[in-house]
Amino acid sequence: MKYFLCSIVFLSMLFPPLAVAETKHSEMITTGEFHAALALGYGGLENPRAHAKSIETYVLPTWSYYGERFYAENFTLGYSLHESDSLLLDVQTQLNEDGIFFEFDGLNRLFMNDLLGFTPIRNPTNAKQPKTDEIERNISYLGGINATWLTPFADISLGYFHDISGVHQGNEIQLRLKRSFEYPWGVLGFQGGTVRKSQNILNYYYQLTPEERGPIYPRYYPSATFNYYAKAVINVPLGENVNFVGILEYTWLGQGITDSIMIDKDGYISGFVGISYGF
Repeated sequence: MKYFLCSIVFLSMLFPPLAVAETKHSEMITTGEFHAALALGYGGLENPRAHAKSIETYVLPTWSYYGERFYAENFTLGYSLHESDSLLLDVQTQLNEDGIFFEFDGLNRLFMNDLLGFTPIRNPTNAKQPKTDEIERNISYLGGINATWLTPFADISLGYFHDISGVHQGNEIQLRLKRSFEYPWGVLGFQGGTVRKSQNILNYYYQLTPEERGPIYPRYYPSATFNYYAKAVINVPLGENVNFVGILEYTWLGQGITDSIMIDKDGYISGFVGISYGF
């Protein structure tokens, strides 16, 4: 049950509410109402940690609420400071995905007997290997400010978010471009961008502590790095409150992360395909 709930946390963090438009400022959204949707299908997220098992789910609930200024989209909370035809300025909080890779690995070990964890082999040595199956990290929560410019070609967002949970004191700078196309049969959306992760984030999540590495001292001294991602979303109405939903996203990890002994992939893929019903 815990594994299922955490799967929902991670996937709903990555994917926007399915029953409403992609942005809270769409004319389709009615303020002062709670929106929810339940999607049945198949969703997965590849875990970039070495030998860690991918995250899978068959049920994906999403929810949202939009007030005059306050809004909630799954685990993202926001407050609108300014809204015009060309500029949106919000104070916003959101989950940081780095820590969830570790939380899922721990829960998988508890509830899935066939999960072996990971054993780094990048630095061959006769010394005792770190007990990587015991590595734990905490999930962090970020807060900051986000500006979105609405142009005829795409919505451009730039945000700065700092750790407000006291986990690592790191920060992220996020640049995102989003464009959607409406057709008689449905909506097709594309999104891409980059996320700059500070050195504090990398030090906390991807560097072994002296206790974890034992006598091994890998040459890993991370600095701030950039992740890049591309995402496509399709939404096809099948009936009243019923939609076919498809989501596919790929994230390219920056060198500051891939150089870590904990990581054995240059990037990871995530997605979901299924039928959603809006309440």
